[in-house]
Amino acid sequence: MAMNDPAQSASPPPDSDQLSAAAEPAAGNHTAAETAAEEPPTLEAVQRELDQMREEAQRYLSIAQRAQADFLNYRRRAEQEKVEAFDNGRTALLQHLAPVLDDLDRALGSVPAEGPTPEWVEGVQLIRRKLHGALESAGIERITPEGQPFDPQEHEAVLQVPREDVEPNTVVSVVRAGYRLGGRVVLPAQVVVATRP
Repeated sequence: MAMNDPAQSASPPPDSDQLSAAAEPAAGNHTAAETAAEEPPTLEAVQRELDQMREEAQRYLSIAQRAQADFLNYRRRAEQEKVEAFDNGRTALLQHLAPVLDDLDRALGSVPAEGPTPEWVEGVQLIRRKLHGALESAGIERITPEGQPFDPQEHEAVLQVPREDVEPNTVVSVVRAGYRLGGRVVLPAQVVVATRP
């Protein structure tokens, strides 16, 4: 009995046309799935997505607004601190210079009214004028309230004297000048106040 030749019994390999025909149904199924996926979304789905995007945009807007408010508050605080530091520096300068100015005023007040003026007086007057000019340029205003009504916000009464020639509660002399910085009294003027005799 003759044996079958394995090479003869094996079926011939499929040709390219057969492969293409076998692949066509699968390709057709894939195209149908893609077509189903490309169908337009429903109105409800679009509305949900739009609502989500609006919520997200609102959240980002809130974050940006908070960041902007925080930055503006920081800038305002920094500016205020800068102004306060500048005012504190001017106040410290005044506290150091005020006693010097008082000494110059006392020195000039001790010059005799009669007789020749000593040579040093002009030099002291010049120094006094320059110091006052420096304070004014720094925004520091001198308070010399002689002849004005007593104001406890700006004046410190160190003595009361009975006087008939002026109204009671009038400043009759200034013991030490006061100073004001930006409308705020830094150093009250020490004054003598008139009372009824």
